[in-house]
Amino acid sequence: MSQKEEKPGTGEAARLAVIQPWLLTIRETARLLRLSECKVYTLLEDRHPGGIPIKRFGKSIRISPSELRHWLEQQ
Repeated sequence: MSQKEEKPGTGEAARLAVIQPWLLTIRETARLLRLSECKVYTLLEDRHPGGIPIKRFGKSIRISPSELRHWLEQQ
């Protein structure tokens, strides 16, 4: 099967989405930073001025990898 005939969801974009998600959970962020989930919660911007920027979807909290990277560079 050539690249033009690939099944939907099997191309390069799908592989990149698996490698780097658009938004991270608290657990994924904790693993990346090698911190406990509890520590990540205390570092969030709504609990700590200048903390990790978050996105809220109802009660769900997500973190943008690019914003996390930018925040880390500022520390």
